[in-house]
Amino acid sequence: MMEWIKKNDIGPKAAALLMAFLLWLFLVSGRDVNMSKTFSRVPVDLRGVDSLTANNLILTGGSQSTVSFRVTGSSDRIAMLSDNDGLTVTADLSGITEPGEYDLKYQVTASTSEVTISKITASVPVVVDRLISKSVPVDLELSGTLQSGYVSDGYSLDPDAVTVTGPAQVLDTIVSAAADFDISDVRASTQTTLSYTLVDASGEEVKSSLLRVDTPSVRLTYIVRQRGEIPLIINATPYGFINSDLVDITLEPATIRVSGLPDVVSTLNQIDLGTLSLEQVFENEQYVYTRPLVLPNGVTSDDAVTTVRVTVTPKDVVKANIELTRDLLPQSEDFTYASDLIVSVWTTADSARSLSSGDVDVTLSYRSEELTPGLNEIPVKVTPLNNQMILIGDYTIVVEVPEE
Repeated sequence: MMEWIKKNDIGPKAAALLMAFLLWLFLVSGRDVNMSKTFSRVPVDLRGVDSLTANNLILTGGSQSTVSFRVTGSSDRIAMLSDNDGLTVTADLSGITEPGEYDLKYQVTASTSEVTISKITASVPVVVDRLISKSVPVDLELSGTLQSGYVSDGYSLDPDAVTVTGPAQVLDTIVSAAADFDISDVRASTQTTLSYTLVDASGEEVKSSLLRVDTPSVRLTYIVRQRGEIPLIINATPYGFINSDLVDITLEPATIRVSGLPDVVSTLNQIDLGTLSLEQVFENEQYVYTRPLVLPNGVTSDDAVTTVRVTVTPKDVVKANIELTRDLLPQSEDFTYASDLIVSVWTTADSARSLSSGDVDVTLSYRSEELTPGLNEIPVKVTPLNNQMILIGDYTIVVEVPEE
């Protein structure tokens, strides 16, 4: 056997065959073979958004689109694209000029050209709407109830409407900007900033990340007035012994209902009608007056009262007469009295029962050379001697001057 092996050169031939096999194995292991890999849910970069805006359009659907595709190439090239690195997917929006639904072609670009790309996703669906602006009124809902004694005098909003910009189909559903304000603890006119919610006809919030507003809030001015029933007063100035204790003063109305700024009404304890002269009352014997009602700034009458009737009733004051007969009057050689003198006075009821000529002093005011024969009327000065007495009016008396 060994001789046959040596004779036929089997050893060298086997060694050569082994070397050839090892060389083939080396060559085969160093070569790179083709392979395929599927990439799924790769985000699409949508380009040309500025073109939509220029045409008053807005992308409402498809902004988060993804696609799937297969890449075929050598294993080392595929490895370079692992985890989506080296791959870019784009779609162009610039060709869209009208609202609608579109299926866009997309382009997959690899960082190496030695691969083949096969699309699995046929196209990129997008939705485009008209971009519009709309003025929406602010609708304020007041919640709660004002405290007793307070009333609302209205409110204002600045602004009272907001401008909303976004897709036409979304804006068509918006009817108002709803804001809320709780008045339960309001006791004075208030200014505050309120946020609002865009709502549809059913009051449901309209939510969209595509909406833009010109202001995120509005300024509320809420005006509150305080109500109260305020007494009226009038101050009587004395007339001699006659003071406010000796008369009854009635005001009609005695109180009025007012409303006004809380910081004014809360400190308003009474409304002063001014002063009433008891001298004027008793001298003129006029017991009913009308006074204008003057209210503080910021306060109005809920009863529409503009004047107050003032009635004075003497309570312990009476009118009495003192009769001075001729013999009780100052005597003179120049004349004789043609009549007695009756003096009227205001006094108390008690004093009236005991009045006499001794309660007054009478003096005549004349000059002898001014008297003429016959009847003459000369002034008389009457001075009360009782401090519970007030003289009423001025007096004269008729005297008769004899012929010489």
